[in-house]
Amino acid sequence: MRKLKSLQCSLLTFLVLIFIASCSKESTEIEDRIRVQAEKNNAELSYAEIKKTAAYLIEWGRPDFYEEQINVFLEADKSIEYSKDLILFTGSSSIRFWETLTQDMQSLPVLNRGFGGAHLAHVNHHFDQIVYPYNPKGIVIFCGTNDITALKTPEEVFEDFLIFFKKVEQQLPQTKIFFIGIKPTVARAYLKEEEQEFNQKIAQLSKENKNLIFIDVWDSMLIDDKPVAALFVEDGLHMNAEGYKIWTALVKPILDNTFSDDS
Repeated sequence: MRKLKSLQCSLLTFLVLIFIASCSKESTEIEDRIRVQAEKNNAELSYAEIKKTAAYLIEWGRPDFYEEQINVFLEADKSIEYSKDLILFTGSSSIRFWETLTQDMQSLPVLNRGFGGAHLAHVNHHFDQIVYPYNPKGIVIFCGTNDITALKTPEEVFEDFLIFFKKVEQQLPQTKIFFIGIKPTVARAYLKEEEQEFNQKIAQLSKENKNLIFIDVWDSMLIDDKPVAALFVEDGLHMNAEGYKIWTALVKPILDNTFSDDS
């Protein structure tokens, strides 16, 4: 019995050490990325600031980080019957804050399931809760900018999108995906190159797949190659009503044309 308990303790200790080592490796990698990004932007960060930022990014990257918000959706779904021709809007806060969505997409049956500062990995994690059950004829998704802000590379974010794309392809083969490209912002102008690289990858994929439509909003939100500050609230990141007018003008006609034969 003593030998068994000793073996169990040894195994537990071994597993704990592996977990600590894996966390340490992840933290070290993120800290390195933080340093590179800081140098790129001529910013000075203390050792403590780097550690604190890395800890937050690791926590933010947890697949179940937005579990509470998802539970709110699930509770609402218990008492609502949705259209069989639903167009689902999902992704991060630019979707979540689209308060005039129903009005802007008038005549189209839409549902807003944007949440928090979602990464594509979060959407993937909750796919079977807030995407698949609605059996939507179309999915409009805006996501990816938070992922890049969290120092994932464009290639890593694209790989996360491919997971989403394949989930739709396998579980909802008749559903069309409308991907709103990352928008230029005042607050994240320093990520312009990474964001455009990611957009280009999605745009190229859309040329190879008839059920994926890329909606490019980048140039429409620029003046003299700079983000138009008047389209954003004070944080320079989230859009105001003027910003959503531009999105409506770009998104609605594409949805109308795609589903014109459904009426």
